Amino acid sequence: MLIDHSWTEILKRREQYRLEAFAKFDFNIVASMDENDVMAVSSNKDLLLTESRVRCIIDNAKCIQRVSKEFGSFSGYLWGNVNNKPMVNKYKYQRSVPLRSPKAEAISRDLVRRGFRLVGPVIVYTFMQAAGMAVDHLVDCFRFAECVRMAHRSSWGLTTNNIIPAEL
Repeated sequence: MLIDHSWTEILKRREQYRLEAFAKFDFNIVASMDENDVMAVSSNKDLLLTESRVRCIIDNAKCIQRVSKEFGSFSGYLWGNVNNKPMVNKYKYQRSVPLRSPKAEAISRDLVRRGFRLVGPVIVYTFMQAAGMAVDHLVDCFRFAECVRMAHRSSWGLTTNNIIPAEL
């Protein structure tokens, strides 16, 4: 979604995407969408999704199914890439926060190898930030200390049953 839209536009339409287009982000249901579903979603002008984007989302949902089968869950796969702990960065200035990281580049390459599309390192890093895998709050941000405490807690409660939304 980030290729075509800003976070503001995505978040504005999130509930529409979730409820009207992508079955509450259940990747198993999305993976089984057929041609009629593709046409229905892509013809909904409120969603601003092209046919090719809808097909890509469905294909990525199929890839999530395969990864989930191999790793127990897509969440387990992703968090396994960061040893099940968020990467805590300590930036003082917004200009210091990177658009990508070596870890995001490695995950991106692996996702592409597994058949995912439109998952470049910038998109992957943005996802990592949104999912809490990379803590990039500035050190003087009022949320920084709380995020660091959460990142350092001993039990993340990660299980093979955790699901990350199919918004990737």
